[in-house]
Amino acid sequence: MSENKLKQMTVFFAIWLVVGLLLGMAFKEQTRIRTAELPSARLPDLARAYVQEKRSNAALEEEIRQLRQRINELENAFASGTKQAQVLNQSLQEAKMIAGLLEVEGPGIELTLQDSKKRPSGESPELLPELYTIHDYDLLRVVNELRQAGAEAISINGQRIVSTTGIRCTGPVVFVNDVKMASPFVVLAIGDPKTLVGALEMPGGALADLKSVDPKMVQIRRLDTVRIPAYSGSTQFRYARPITTEGEQTP
Repeated sequence: MSENKLKQMTVFFAIWLVVGLLLGMAFKEQTRIRTAELPSARLPDLARAYVQEKRSNAALEEEIRQLRQRINELENAFASGTKQAQVLNQSLQEAKMIAGLLEVEGPGIELTLQDSKKRPSGESPELLPELYTIHDYDLLRVVNELRQAGAEAISINGQRIVSTTGIRCTGPVVFVNDVKMASPFVVLAIGDPKTLVGALEMPGGALADLKSVDPKMVQIRRLDTVRIPAYSGSTQFRYARPITTEGEQTP
């Protein structure tokens, strides 16, 4: 490797190291805000604290967006150099696509799931009202079905679904990527629209139970263009480490 190429590689990895540290600090602060407990006080105090934390969280998400944009600019600048650098940048972009770190668009569907306005009448079992509400397992079934049908990107209410995404109910709300949301849930998916719709609407499939309770709980649209945002949460691994070719963990 020539001295010039070696310098380019050194500068490239130095830039990534600095940006990685900045992202780590931003993610750490964002996690602290999301998990911080609100002070025990009167309702107005809780409301003010909530608004303040929400504004701080929004500011950190904007900082993360700007940092990632800067990373893309550095990658593009680096890719304009040698052929080796271009190949490296192409591999990096492909990895980011797989990880859900890039905003993407393409043909697909829009699925809207919402709680039913109906309520059970007469003598009904105690758990029956639960059938009229969208739960975490409904969203999980939909996501799994879409993935099995070849969806290349999925989001729920603007939250990109990635390998580390958690979907869980806590009381009347659902958390996706630790972000609180409630009905209606708008699920976007990129893939072959016909295949995606067919997978969701198959008899006994992910939407069959909801439609049997109230068909209005489900709405599907095929779209020529669907835009899905990049994943905006933390990408830091605290415990997992890559394995070297000789079976040794990296420090």
